[in-house]
Amino acid sequence: MGAMRVAVKTLGCKVNQAESETLLGSLAPLDPELVSEAAELVLINTCAVTTTAEAKTRAEIRRARRENPNALLVVTGCFVDRDEGLAKRIGADLVVQNGAKGTLPRLVMERLGLTADPLTTPVNELWGSGARVLLQSSVRAFLKVQDGCNAGCAYCIIPKLRGRERSRPASDAIKEAEALLAKGVRELVLTGVRLGSYNGHPRGLAGLVEDLVYLGAYVRLSSIEPEDTDEALVNTLARLAPRARPHLHLSLQTGSERLLGLMNRRYSLSEYRRIVQLAYDRIPDFALTTDVIAGLPTETEADFEATVQALKAIQPARTHVFTYTPRPGTRAARMPQVPIEVRKARTRALIELAHRLAETRIRPKIGGLVEVLIERVDGEELKGHTPDYYEARIRGRAEPGEVIRARVEAVRGYELIGQMATERERLAVR
Repeated sequence: MGAMRVAVKTLGCKVNQAESETLLGSLAPLDPELVSEAAELVLINTCAVTTTAEAKTRAEIRRARRENPNALLVVTGCFVDRDEGLAKRIGADLVVQNGAKGTLPRLVMERLGLTADPLTTPVNELWGSGARVLLQSSVRAFLKVQDGCNAGCAYCIIPKLRGRERSRPASDAIKEAEALLAKGVRELVLTGVRLGSYNGHPRGLAGLVEDLVYLGAYVRLSSIEPEDTDEALVNTLARLAPRARPHLHLSLQTGSERLLGLMNRRYSLSEYRRIVQLAYDRIPDFALTTDVIAGLPTETEADFEATVQALKAIQPARTHVFTYTPRPGTRAARMPQVPIEVRKARTRALIELAHRLAETRIRPKIGGLVEVLIERVDGEELKGHTPDYYEARIRGRAEPGEVIRARVEAVRGYELIGQMATERERLAVR
């Protein structure tokens, strides 16, 4: 058979992104040609972390069905675990739950009437493989090393959709990392539903980071829980920076001690601030990003003000603000709810504060030199990220995968704008 026209849409987290790349790589017998229209096979990897995410998923399934009426439409991910029947009713031909993602390639081949079995992953788990197809960048790649969550936060549905915590053996993760580096990947972003609980290495996540750095990779962590961020991990990031990226995404959710307890978060505000201060003190050029939720059940004005004061104290480089929406099946959905108008007003206030705090962190970079890993090139415009996870647009000439020095001339939102440093300005790239 000839090449098959395949469209892939990934919603939600970086774990989903890594899994989509693995699934596409496992469909190699189809000789897939990635397209954005007129597809013969459409794969949608869905999200259900919020009601907004579910709405986006429903819209994406309907759009894909409408625009590709004759395609085999395959839907997988958390939305399927939430409502498999609805996914079918609104257009899916084949639905595959999270726990069976490893069987998806075989099921697709069967539906297409082909006998080849591309299955290369365990039936009940989906880690990566050397056959992965990189969908976003040939320079940065997500490396999934953990899945599932045991925490049971009162407002969160994910443990019911992703199952119990399990970790990928370090030897397997390192093998895939070697394959990715051989393809020219420079930066590995470690991902997991609860990444900090990773125990597939004798020294946990810190040990895996160190081994990957010694392979020659730049290593970045995706979101990690505050209670899982110990001194050993901070010290590893400090010692290996900037190869181990000096950035942590630690979800705060609320600055109210009362609400942290009520929502079954497993840290106190003082513990959160302690680990953040430790990172600021020990990791060179450290940057913090975080999440907060406005209007959690029973949130009072005092609770909201505690969140405001907490953000001012920790000074994040970027804050993702979410409006709480009840998730059926969670304990928080059965608690007294804050009026939606109040939730939205508090959301707006937190977004405004987040912008002001971000400005105080990014503005001092103007006029200074930064290191940028180039990921994409558009003529003489270079795009990439700094070690502390700022997006950068740089004028100059370089190739994807190169690490350059650039002088920052301006900022635009969360983005650095500048030009390549002159020979005289350049420093040795570590």
